[in-house]
Amino acid sequence: MTMATNGIQFDCNSEVYYLLPGVKNGILCFVKSELQCDSWAKSKNTVQAVILNYFKEALEAHPEDFSGDVATFKKEYDKDRACFKLLIYRDTLCKGFSVAFTITILNKTYYLSCINTKELRFKEGDPPQKIDGSTSDVIFYQKNASKGDPSSFVFESALGQGYFLAFKNEDGKHKLTLKRPEDQVDERTHFRTVSKKS
Repeated sequence: MTMATNGIQFDCNSEVYYLLPGVKNGILCFVKSELQCDSWAKSKNTVQAVILNYFKEALEAHPEDFSGDVATFKKEYDKDRACFKLLIYRDTLCKGFSVAFTITILNKTYYLSCINTKELRFKEGDPPQKIDGSTSDVIFYQKNASKGDPSSFVFESALGQGYFLAFKNEDGKHKLTLKRPEDQVDERTHFRTVSKKS
């Protein structure tokens, strides 16, 4: 059961009780929700975009590369490897805008996954339609990086709280990684999304 209250839609599948406003004759009414709390469900909404880092380099995916260069940032990029589809998930946690990163290369679809709090990989296939629990290796919370710049975002991992997508310098390349910011403002975790048409 889905219920909208004061502009907030509750979408939980467990036996959670919510107080309904506007009761009559002074009688308090409660409704049992059929939605599970702490879960995500894929919505029909997607955003197709190129992901840029602080240096305006585009994120390029190489899922077939197992040497650690699965995702790197480049000034001159291959558009077929840089146009990501951000799948939007509805969630009950309200920690941010829940998204999963997918990309199609040579007719194969891959999604970005956290192996642990430091390692990222692309897995072949589509991310799950529904994810139960309070953590996920495929979900990232998209949040504004700063109040003064609405076009700059950070992506916090739903697997490791406090760990964000970032870029690191390694072997002369800027590689995608997960990191816990060292400072309150860490530009290595700041990204911009440039929308692209399907």
